[in-house]
Amino acid sequence: MGTEKSVVANGPLRHFSPFLSLKSYSIIGIIFSSFYLLNCYPPSWIRELPTSEQTVADVQLQGLYEKRLPPYSPYTSVLYRENHSENLRFDKATKSFRKFYTREIEEKGLVQKFRVVGEGKYRSKGNWVLLTTEKIESEESVWKNGQQISGTGVNTVASSHKLLYHYDASSDSLIPMINETGYREKAFGVVDGTQTPYAEDELFRLSRRNYTLKEYQGHAYFRSK
Repeated sequence: MGTEKSVVANGPLRHFSPFLSLKSYSIIGIIFSSFYLLNCYPPSWIRELPTSEQTVADVQLQGLYEKRLPPYSPYTSVLYRENHSENLRFDKATKSFRKFYTREIEEKGLVQKFRVVGEGKYRSKGNWVLLTTEKIESEESVWKNGQQISGTGVNTVASSHKLLYHYDASSDSLIPMINETGYREKAFGVVDGTQTPYAEDELFRLSRRNYTLKEYQGHAYFRSK
């Protein structure tokens, strides 16, 4: 008589409508999006170089590149100070790099120091640079009146961490595809504005520019003059 379909679900016959409400579609969309983000972010291509030919020669990196980070200290505080520094040093003769992260927190006469140093090799394809870290050293210490009063000592571990960077010749800068500080990655970055892997199109350029110019959490490293 009608067009409704019937299904049996663990018992009595129930009517099943072929039409889902908009609310149901919204819930399904949220669930699917959450599953996708949890399982597919970040995309795997940010751990490897492109295989296709590029329109420019492979970039050769040499020297020091630094993040331009402002002090993190509250302007109104005279008892708390915090400073960070991050830089990359490249040697094109050996295709190697060293990655440095330091953080100092001064509060109530005590200074906490954090240091992370990574070492490894880099490869490039056009403007794309893949950093493969082979070793990471980390150390924490507490100082008072210029004297160290406690510390963890240097902890060294082997690593296989890989992350893709993009080089821009006009600004002489490098930027990772996702935000990363002291080998701690955060789930946002330039890749968010990229529709096609390795495409240096307008969308990518806009995303790169936005994350380069972020005032308090800029992602880019600039050549130190």
